[in-house]
Amino acid sequence: MEGVASRLWVATTDATSWAAVDWDGKSDDRFTVWQHGPRRLWDETEAAYAWWTSHDRPGPERFGLTVTATGETPWLDAPDRPFPATG
Repeated sequence: MEGVASRLWVATTDATSWAAVDWDGKSDDRFTVWQHGPRRLWDETEAAYAWWTSHDRPGPERFGLTVTATGETPWLDAPDRPFPATG
């Protein structure tokens, strides 16, 4: 991978969708991105990062998960503060 200092791979567990992101090691604001499959995983990653930064970069101790017979609900700080899950 000439000209690539690092490559990040993101994939679904069934490998039907994936994204690869190359960094040249020089510029911190330019990356080459490839996506494939029905889910746009890099778009989801960017949206999750934007959500995380807009909520003051919460650590893992601020997250919770409520599980019931009908499903699960992720939340931040309290069960009455659910956040959107993608995927």
